[in-house]
Amino acid sequence: MPEKSKENAARAPSAKRMSISLSGDAVKFLEFLAESQGISQNEALRKAIATEFYLLEERLKGSKVLLQRADEEIREVIFR
Repeated sequence: MPEKSKENAARAPSAKRMSISLSGDAVKFLEFLAESQGISQNEALRKAIATEFYLLEERLKGSKVLLQRADEEIREVIFR
C-alpha cells in the first residue's frame, strides 16, 4: 500500500451523520444544555460527549472527580 494511502486509512472521518432516539428527559436535558449556553443542540451534544469522554478517561487512570460547592465544601462525584 503506498504511504499516502496508509495515512488516509488511519484517519478517522471528520464527521459522521447519525440518527438517535432520546427519552423525554434526555431531550429536556439537551434543550437545557443548549439554551443555557447559547449553542445549538448538536454542539451541546458534542460537548456532553467530550466531557463524558474526558471524565471517564481520567477515572480510568485513577483520578477522582471533586466538586467544590459555593460554601467551599468539597465532595467526590461518584459515577454509576
